[in-house]
Amino acid sequence: MTERGDRPYIVQFPHPGAEHRPHGADMDWNRGEHRRKFLKATGTYLDAGSAQRGPITFWGEWEPQSRVVAAYSPGLQDGPRWLHEPWWEVPRHRRLLQNTDPLVFGDRFRYSNCRQTGSAALRHLPPGSLILFGSALRGAFVLDTVLVVADHGVDYRRGAPDHLDVPDWVRSVVFDPLCATEDRGHEALRLYEGARRADNASAPFSFVPCRPYAPGGGAFARPVIELDRRWLTPRLAMGAKATEATPYQVRAVWAAVVDQVVAAELGLGVELDVPPGGPPKPPAREEIG
Repeated sequence: MTERGDRPYIVQFPHPGAEHRPHGADMDWNRGEHRRKFLKATGTYLDAGSAQRGPITFWGEWEPQSRVVAAYSPGLQDGPRWLHEPWWEVPRHRRLLQNTDPLVFGDRFRYSNCRQTGSAALRHLPPGSLILFGSALRGAFVLDTVLVVADHGVDYRRGAPDHLDVPDWVRSVVFDPLCATEDRGHEALRLYEGARRADNASAPFSFVPCRPYAPGGGAFARPVIELDRRWLTPRLAMGAKATEATPYQVRAVWAAVVDQVVAAELGLGVELDVPPGGPPKPPAREEIG
């Protein structure tokens, strides 16, 4: 496999920041535009440097089904309006299903396809590269996911991902929707896995900004991230900005991002349980003032 170079990249990756608007208590698998959800899940997170496990809330992409378990008042600027519990079940009619990318649930984070066809850099990210997924909001860049590339990744074609070593649920949520795009099956893509804190806690690792969940609480606005403009352009709303860096620079930028997330009184979600296959039991819905 020929790589473009050994130096890692720092990638600012803006994606659509609007919140999904549910119509009722249950959202079906998304067939429209990508949006964010404010999600509730159980997982491992760092709070004040200490590893904890329990229910957390966070912003992320989850295009399969979800159940709305809380509605928030609009009092928090740029905060969420709804809290979703994610689940998944492949619909009978599978055409036009959106896939989830990045995927932050399961044994590790994964980045599989978004914007890769238009960027050679995104298809050739060396290990140690840092991807900051977020959105342009009010002239600032707000963060929802940090993925540190663990290895060179695995190449595949959009229409032929069968050789990828992924769990069945990942195949259903990520790769089967891609295969359904028949006229683009030839596109060359690469699957990357995120570095985990469990593998090396002293090196940069992947995480989502999060907050411990408690009934009636847990809502927060996505944290604003400010970096030197060499690495981040605040108003960038489309495309992806990939800048070569040294490992030292990647570590320094990652540490600066962590400091800003912690300063926003948020934790670092490092491992999130796989959403259930099939709808959860309906809880009592919260109305939060």
